[in-house]
Amino acid sequence: MCMAPGGMSEDARMSEAAARPLLNVAETDRLRTTLDAHYTVDVVNATLDWEGQAALSRGDYAGAARALAGDPTSELIRLFLLAEPIETAVLERAVGRENAEALHRAGIVATNGGTATARLELRPYAESDAPSDADQTPAESGWWVLSDFGSDVRPGPLSSDHVLGVGAAALLLAQSTMRRPVERALDIGTGCGIQSLHLSRHCDRVTSTDISLRALRFAATSAALGGVEFDLREGSLLEPVAGEEFDLIVSNPPFVMSPGWSDETGGYTYRDGGLAGDELCRRLVGGLPARLRSGGTAQLLANWAITAGEEVGERVQSWLPDGVDAWIWQREVADPGEYVSLWLRDGGEVPGTQAWRKRYNLWRDWFADAGIVAVGMGLISLRRSDAAARTLVFEDVPQAIEQPIGGEISAWFDRGAWLATYSDAEILQSAFRVAPDVVLRRDSAHSAASSPVAGIGAPGWQTSALTLVQRSGMRWELETDDAVAGLLAGCDGRTPLSLLVALLADSRGLSLDAVAVSLAPVVRDLVARGVLLPPASSR
Repeated sequence: MCMAPGGMSEDARMSEAAARPLLNVAETDRLRTTLDAHYTVDVVNATLDWEGQAALSRGDYAGAARALAGDPTSELIRLFLLAEPIETAVLERAVGRENAEALHRAGIVATNGGTATARLELRPYAESDAPSDADQTPAESGWWVLSDFGSDVRPGPLSSDHVLGVGAAALLLAQSTMRRPVERALDIGTGCGIQSLHLSRHCDRVTSTDISLRALRFAATSAALGGVEFDLREGSLLEPVAGEEFDLIVSNPPFVMSPGWSDETGGYTYRDGGLAGDELCRRLVGGLPARLRSGGTAQLLANWAITAGEEVGERVQSWLPDGVDAWIWQREVADPGEYVSLWLRDGGEVPGTQAWRKRYNLWRDWFADAGIVAVGMGLISLRRSDAAARTLVFEDVPQAIEQPIGGEISAWFDRGAWLATYSDAEILQSAFRVAPDVVLRRDSAHSAASSPVAGIGAPGWQTSALTLVQRSGMRWELETDDAVAGLLAGCDGRTPLSLLVALLADSRGLSLDAVAVSLAPVVRDLVARGVLLPPASSR
C-alpha cells in the first residue's frame, strides 16, 4: 500500500476526504447555533418534563408526544426523536428557512408537499463518562448525534447499511472506558461517532475507523456539530491503522455471533462482521496489543461461544498474546433461542412471519451444528504491560455497577500491578485498610430450638452468613467467614498484616505458617477487588 506524507496511507487520505460531513461549514455553524438554543439535552428534558421523559425512556412515544406543545423544541422532538412528520412551515419557524433547506439538501430531512419528515435521527446527547462531568459546562458536555432511526421508532426490517444510534451497548462502553489525558486514541467501528465524541474530551488526536463510508459521514457530521474533528478512515477493524500505535483504543465492534453474512441469513454492517461465530472478536482481541503503546489500554464489547467441552474463560483468555493484562467481564449469558430472538427483533423482524421463521431456524441449526450451547456477552479491558508474567481474569459480573465505572477499571489494573511486584511475604509486612465503602453484612436465621424464656432478642437468631458488601464502584458482595471478618476488622492502615495473622492463628490454636499460606490468596483477591487498600493507596 502506498504511503502518503505523515505516515498515513494514500487510501486512508482518500477515505478521509470522502468521509466529509453532510453539511458544509457555514450550514453546520448556523444549525449548531439554533440547536444550542432550542435542542440541547437540558432544554429537551425541561420540555418533556418528568412524565414525558419517563415515556420516552420506556419507548412510549405516544406518551412522550402528549407532553409536547407547539414551541420550537417540541417540534424538533416530534421530528427527530419521535419520527413524526410536521409541516414544513412549522420546521422553518422552529429552525429558520436556511437551516430547513440545509437539512433537506443534506438528506437529513425530506420535504414534500408541505410536509417535513426526518430521514435520520438527530439526538441531543450529554451522557456522563467520568465523575468530573458534573463540573463541565453544557458546551463541554453536550453534542448532537446523527444516526438512523431504530426499529422501535420506525418498525420493520432495517437496511443492511443501518447506522446505529445511542443504545445501551454504546453507553456501557462509554461509561466503562478508562479515561485519562492521552495523545492518540482509536475508535474502531465508530458508527455514528459516539465513542469518538467522548474521546475528544481527553485525547489530543482521535482516529475513527469504520467499514461503512455512510457511517463515517454520519460520524463526521456529529463531530462537526460538536465542534470537534476526527481522523476518519474507511476500512475493516485494524486494517486502516496498520503499523501505528495508540495510547487508548475502544471498540463497539460487530460482535453478533451468527453463521456469517449471506443472502439467506441476512446481516447488518453495524452488528454482523461477516465471520462465523466469535472469530471476529478473536481476531480483534488478538490484534489490539500490537496497536497499543507500552502502558496503553484497550476496551471493547464482545460476544463469545460457550460449548459443552470447553471452559469459557479459557476460550477468551486464549485469544490474548503475551505482554498484556486483561480483565474480562461476562455480564450476561443467553441460550441460543434467546440470543437469536433478541437479534432478530433488534433488526426489526416480526415474530411469526415467514422471514422470521426462516432466519430463526437457519441460525438455530448453525448453533446446534457448531456445538454452541450458550453465548457469553461482556466487556474486555486490556493493558499492555510487556511484562513476562501477566494477569488474566475472567469473571461473571452480573450485578448492577455504579456508572461511570471506568475509573474503577483503571484502579483494578493499578492494584494488579502493585500485587505483581510484592511477594506473599512482603504483603504480610504491609499495613492495609478497609475501603470506606465496604460494610460487613450479617444475615441471621431463626432457630426454633431456642428457649422461649430467653427473652426478646436473645439467641433465637443465629448467624447464617457473613457478606462483605461494597456500596459503590463494582458493588461486589463477597461471602466471608468470622476469621476473615476478624482480620479485616484490624486493618486500620497502621497495623502490619503479619501481626493480625499471628493474633488470628494464636486465637484459634493454628500454625502461623498454615494460616498465612491460606490467607495469602484471600488477601490478594480482596486487594484486587478494592475491598482492601494497599499502603498509600486510595480508590
